[in-house]
Amino acid sequence: MKRISLLLATMAVLSGCQTMGPEPALNTRSVYSGDNSLLYKVRKQASSADQAMQMAALAYQAGDLDQSLYQYLRVIELEPKRYEALLGVGRIHRERGNAQLAEMAFNEVLASAPDNLDALAEMGMLHLAKRNHAAAQALLFKALELDQRRLGNDQGDGLPDVAALKVDSQSPLKVYNALGVLADLSNDFPLSEAYYRLALLIEPRSVLVQNSLGYSYYLAGQWPEAERTYQRGIGYDGNYKPLWRNYGLLLARMERYEEALSAFEQIGGRAQASNDVGYICLVEGKLDIAEQFFRSAIEQSPAHYDMAWENLNRIQQIRRIRQMGGDPGSVAAIPPSAPVVQ
Repeated sequence: MKRISLLLATMAVLSGCQTMGPEPALNTRSVYSGDNSLLYKVRKQASSADQAMQMAALAYQAGDLDQSLYQYLRVIELEPKRYEALLGVGRIHRERGNAQLAEMAFNEVLASAPDNLDALAEMGMLHLAKRNHAAAQALLFKALELDQRRLGNDQGDGLPDVAALKVDSQSPLKVYNALGVLADLSNDFPLSEAYYRLALLIEPRSVLVQNSLGYSYYLAGQWPEAERTYQRGIGYDGNYKPLWRNYGLLLARMERYEEALSAFEQIGGRAQASNDVGYICLVEGKLDIAEQFFRSAIEQSPAHYDMAWENLNRIQQIRRIRQMGGDPGSVAAIPPSAPVVQ
């Protein structure tokens, strides 16, 4: 019943977008050979689960999540115990913020295969995103224990001895990276770095791990190390947006504003970049500099850039409160518009 409910829910999501979605852009199609039309490729009815999995993967890589989701559901229809398809469904819902549907998909896998490393990792990251750290840690530790057992490295009961952990190319990178994130949330930066180093042994050129390690250095106040790590990650993959966000944050905190603007422009327009830099200055109490960036954002996009107006109004409120001798922190009840940091 769970699987049927999940399929109905996800199909309902598709029903509103399947016929209305725009045709993929030309640069999306160019990565394919043959007819070069992603839309045509994925709308053809797959005759086998393997073919549908391939179509789902192609659509996912091209950023067409609607079509990818459709094909994953086709896989489940043809082969109900194809857990990697359920994981794909859950992953797409997690990325879209549909936590309940994502959890249903991952739980469906774990109900039948409780030792599925990918499902444990995905569910652990879902709990991490929901700030349920205890549940996330329990799932991630279970996945780590299973991986260590596979490698003949039984850690026994209790917390794992990170220095004694082993990994290979088959180890679940997301598990070790997520454990590093958990350690960062506890301000245990040596422990987080140890987990990230293990993750880099699994995949040395992982931009996910480079981004996490760079942000860990940033949190620890080791900004030169953070900058070098971000730059290394950009060298591996210059299209990874979370890395550019965090690199822009670091540069703005270092008062290298033009470089920060350039970094933020890699993931958005100039107006958005100006607002993001302005927000960081606002948080640091640099109101005059923040105002310059917010006004610049408005000038570049006056018709629709409400976010910059909101942040500019926040500055005016802080100034009025200061003039009255009040606490500027009282405007915290008015939520600002901030850059997204991952």
